[in-house]
Amino acid sequence: MQHDLTLEGHGVRLVPLTREHAAALAAFVDERVWRGMTTPTPRGVDDLLGVVETALATPARYAFAVLVDGEVVGSTSFYDVDLRMGRLEVGHTFYDPRVWGTHVNPACKLLLMTHAFETWEVARCAYRVEARNARSIAAVTKLGARPEGRLRGHRVAADGTRQDSLYFSVLADEWPDVRARLVDRLAGHDVADGRTSVLLIGGRSGVGKSTAAAAVHDLLVARDVPHALVEGDALDLAHPAPWEHGVAAANLADVWRRYRALGHRRLVYTNTVSVLETETLAAAVGDRPHVTSVLLTSSDATARERLARREQGASYDAHVARSDAAAARLEQAAGPHVHRVPTDGRTPAEVAADLVALAGW
Repeated sequence: MQHDLTLEGHGVRLVPLTREHAAALAAFVDERVWRGMTTPTPRGVDDLLGVVETALATPARYAFAVLVDGEVVGSTSFYDVDLRMGRLEVGHTFYDPRVWGTHVNPACKLLLMTHAFETWEVARCAYRVEARNARSIAAVTKLGARPEGRLRGHRVAADGTRQDSLYFSVLADEWPDVRARLVDRLAGHDVADGRTSVLLIGGRSGVGKSTAAAAVHDLLVARDVPHALVEGDALDLAHPAPWEHGVAAANLADVWRRYRALGHRRLVYTNTVSVLETETLAAAVGDRPHVTSVLLTSSDATARERLARREQGASYDAHVARSDAAAARLEQAAGPHVHRVPTDGRTPAEVAADLVALAGW
């Protein structure tokens, strides 16, 4: 769909996407950038030209190039625009990794939703995200869009598998609050309400919980973000095991009270079943915390290979048995509010980036 709509403000400029933007987009598009899309990752300018031409040929889609200081740093779109029904979706969004975590995405969303709600006067702006795309889920959640549900088997991913879609939306009467949050973010204000923000990391033995948590710590240190990391297994590591006495939660309450007194408001907590004990752990933290629960996943082969690095003989066999049992239990019992983040074939830093994004840190 050809259009002449240009939106500008807050350090970004959205201009109609054209074939001339393909080379600049091709310069940074890779597997990371394209994760969650339904088409194969574009390889080079010719493939990006195909992406642009598809966008321009799609009815009811307004495709934009995103510019910062005249440089192309991404693309985004209105699509499935139905002004008669007062609804549209925002998506087909990807950015140069150099601008991830900066003002660019909230600025683009502020411009797009301002136009949608205040010029077109729509009643509903929706966001559709593949259920495996942790980075996009975190970004949409942080905007203030409300989760609506999961459409099972809704899309065919680039690898040919059927995947679920998660839907989020902002309605017209919610827009003023969402707009205020975005304006505050872009003004550099901390919109947190002072409560603790907890990142719970769960998963089977061998999935890489401790390694991922350490990478989260390193990432937050590099960004100078105050936080504390607590290994849940160490809070009740005793013999006989005191699980039935709630020692871990009581110890967490004592530990966090001291960190909280020092001004900390972000807590990273790891434990195999932490994502199944959200209410207990939230109560231990004690201030109605914002909780992000993440289940790390891996194949059996990956878990076994990682366990073999640290266990031998009968100990290895016992750990494998417990790991397999935990994986089955966690997958069955972890509800839809628990994010899944795969670790197979990924570096700790890559996993950590997804975890921090999901927590909104």
